[in-house]
Amino acid sequence: MKRIGRWIYALVLLAALVLGFVFNSENASEVTVTLLGNVLPTLRLGIWLLIFTLLGLLLGFALNLIPAMVLRRSLTAERKRNEKLEQEIQTLRSQSLRT
Repeated sequence: MKRIGRWIYALVLLAALVLGFVFNSENASEVTVTLLGNVLPTLRLGIWLLIFTLLGLLLGFALNLIPAMVLRRSLTAERKRNEKLEQEIQTLRSQSLRT
């Protein structure tokens, strides 16, 4: 099953590359981009759009990474707490119930 997932991932990546190449070739006009008052180099429109799309994806990934790390830390703490409680339950079960 893992092998099929890798093949699907490779096919999706290949399709994205082909679509990016086609997108770039269809948007071949040269443009100059001004960003926050800075004039960036003149490149093809398709390249600029792909660059800013990738930057947006990376920024979104980075912003989602912070809450994921907080949740992972919380999950680790809860697992440790759960293990401690399981050990306590086992200790209580192994004790005799004499009064």
